[in-house]
Amino acid sequence: MLSINFHQTFIPERRYIAALLQYAALGGSGSITDLAEQTGIPMGKSSGKATAMLCYAEGMGLIEQAGSGREISPELTPFGRIVYTEDKFMGEEIVQWLAHMNLCSRHIGAQAWRAVFAEGRNILGIRFSTDELETYLVGRFGPVGKSRTRTGPLLGTYLEDAALARASVLVKDGHTFVRRKAPLIDNYRFAYSAYLLSLLERHFPGENQVTVTDFSRETLWFDMCLWNQGDVEHLLATIEQTGLIAVDRQMQPWIIEKRADAEQVWPLIFSELS
Repeated sequence: MLSINFHQTFIPERRYIAALLQYAALGGSGSITDLAEQTGIPMGKSSGKATAMLCYAEGMGLIEQAGSGREISPELTPFGRIVYTEDKFMGEEIVQWLAHMNLCSRHIGAQAWRAVFAEGRNILGIRFSTDELETYLVGRFGPVGKSRTRTGPLLGTYLEDAALARASVLVKDGHTFVRRKAPLIDNYRFAYSAYLLSLLERHFPGENQVTVTDFSRETLWFDMCLWNQGDVEHLLATIEQTGLIAVDRQMQPWIIEKRADAEQVWPLIFSELS
């Protein structure tokens, strides 16, 4: 999981993420300075956007680090490959939502994102002010110096079009911010199928059947998306239509049965988008 200060106060700019995807797709390798020079991402003497963007791309599940030491050799993930091919600049709402979900993951995501959007659903709530968010994060991770905040670029990530604003994960309402549900749209069924299968593989390796209760508790996916029980039932019914999972409703709690591998499904996520 990415450290609390991985972002160095920068928001994830989509144009730079796109440059990183291309760098990875072309087999780029070298130092962080080499990466910055070849992608055009600014890099200062002691800090810069290149390192932060690399971390964002990894936390979004778009790349994996294949290098060692100072050698950086990013490789595209199955999700990263289809995004690079179909939506390199991440303009689609569902792509931004999937990137957001990965940032909330306890395996590859970021600590603050996990705390706010996954673990904070019933603590912080869905409506909060900047001060309430800062107080919550300080309570989780401790105070910082006077010139910095724990909130950092988290809010800006979802308010600026240069980043992930098109997903409307957060919307501003006066002096407060309101979380929005992830959209339950039939055209997103392959995207959600791929993501659900990836969660099963990551959290329950080697298992083909998992109860909905265990899945929810372990992944916190439904909390990230603000889905209630009715939403979850609708989601599972929609995904089940693809044949990629089956749901045993005779058992209590329901059982999700895995019938495909996530890597097979990621290339399909744009197939039903208009």
